[in-house]
Amino acid sequence: MKCEHCGAPLEIDQMKQIKFCPYCGAEIEIKEEMPASMTEVVHGIAKSFFIQSAEKIRYNHEHAAEIAEQKRKARQEENQNARKMMAYMMGGLFVMMTATMLVGKIIGWY
Repeated sequence: MKCEHCGAPLEIDQMKQIKFCPYCGAEIEIKEEMPASMTEVVHGIAKSFFIQSAEKIRYNHEHAAEIAEQKRKARQEENQNARKMMAYMMGGLFVMMTATMLVGKIIGWY
């Protein structure tokens, strides 16, 4: 690397981003630029990462909707089964009460 002001050769200190020319004293900003091909690689990796992240989010969203729908259907089926069981129990109770009343009338309880 050469000084932009006087053209003197410069030693690059990797720890410093600003350097002074030892010959003319000009302040020189050290810029580490990536080659175009490396920039393209980094851009491609970032783009791929974001695309994969978006796909995972979309998949998780769709999957969550499927699970929620399955749970809703299971709850609906459980509720229907509970209503059927309650109807059977009430019907059985009605039959038992009717039978008790008939038996009671027959044997003179009432």
